[in-house]
Amino acid sequence: MSNTEEKLLLDLLVMQSTQAMSDEESRELERLLKLYPEYQNYEFDQIASLTHMSYHLNDRLSNEALPLDLKNKILNSHKKVDLVILFRTKMNDFMRSLFYKPTYAWAVTVLLTIGLSFSMIEFKNYENNFRYLPLKRVVLQSTSNDLVEYPWYSKTSDFALTKGDIVWSNESQKGFIKISGMPVNDPSKNQYQIWIIDPIKYKQPVDGGVFNITDAGRDIIIPINPKLPISNAKGFAITIEQPGGVVVSSQELILTAPEIRPKNTFTL
Repeated sequence: MSNTEEKLLLDLLVMQSTQAMSDEESRELERLLKLYPEYQNYEFDQIASLTHMSYHLNDRLSNEALPLDLKNKILNSHKKVDLVILFRTKMNDFMRSLFYKPTYAWAVTVLLTIGLSFSMIEFKNYENNFRYLPLKRVVLQSTSNDLVEYPWYSKTSDFALTKGDIVWSNESQKGFIKISGMPVNDPSKNQYQIWIIDPIKYKQPVDGGVFNITDAGRDIIIPINPKLPISNAKGFAITIEQPGGVVVSSQELILTAPEIRPKNTFTL
C-alpha cells in the first residue's frame, strides 16, 4: 500500500461528500477502503453538511434557498439555540478532532482548496467570491490557534452607529472584517481602506486592502489582504482614501479595532 494510494483514497472521500462520482470512481473507492480500514465510507459527510448549513445561514444572495418546510423544521427544533453558535461549536469540535491525524488535516485542506459543492453546484472561485466569505470567516474562527477578535470603535460622530469586528490569524496571514452601518461610498471618488498595526515590524500601518459599501443596512464581510507579511497584529484601522488606496495615509482614522477599548470613542 503506497502513500499515493492513500492520498487517492482521501481525494475520493472528499469527492464523495461534495459531488457526484462515476461508477469507476465508486469502485476504486470501495477497493481502497478495504486496503485502509482505518477510514470509513462517507468520512467527510459531516464536515460537508456543517459547511452547507453555514452557507445557507449566512448567504443572503443564494438563489438556492432551503426548502421552507425544512427551514421551519430546523428553526422549530432549535428555538432556544443560536444556530450559528451551534455550528461553530460543532465545527470546532469536529475540525480539531480531524487535525489530530495529519492525513485527515490534509484531506480537509483538499476539501477547502477545491471548493465545496453545495447541492451539486460547484463553485470554483471560492477564495475570491464574496458570497462565500461568511463561510471562510467561520472556518478561520474554528481552526485557528492564534485567532484574535476585536470590535470596531468609531473615531468620529459620523460613524457612531457603525458596528462590527475583525478576526485575524497571524499564523494564517488571513482575517475578515464584519461591519454594518457604514455610509455608502462612491467608488469613483473614494474608497475605504484597511490598515494593520504591527508596531514591532513596521513603523507605518500596513495596507490591508480597499473596499466599498453598497448597503449600509446589513452586515458585510470583507477579507483583509495584507500587502506585507504581518508578524504580530496589535490593531486595525479604517480610513477614507482616493480610489485604489494609498501606501501611507495622511487621512484621519474613522474606525479602529485595537486590543484595548480606546478612552475616546463615539461608539456606545
